[in-house]
Amino acid sequence: MKMRTITVLSGNKIEIQTPNLNVDQSVEIVVLIPDSSQSELSLEERITFLKLPLSERQKILKEQAKSMVNHDQENSEWKELLTNDIIDY
Repeated sequence: MKMRTITVLSGNKIEIQTPNLNVDQSVEIVVLIPDSSQSELSLEERITFLKLPLSERQKILKEQAKSMVNHDQENSEWKELLTNDIIDY
């Protein structure tokens, strides 16, 4: 499976081109839309985090891990991906 990040074009369109596809070939496309409420940290924020004492960083990471476990238990969408065969083209 090849993963690529692409930009949505005007008209809310996504264009995919690859030499490995044939005309009229059937393909399966999975589109993952990142949660816009979870923005990436800036470099300054990352440096600030790294300057925290180790115990404080561990506390923050532990809370984030708990949050992810809760999220995974409540949201079973990811489990559906495990039921399909993974085919690498």
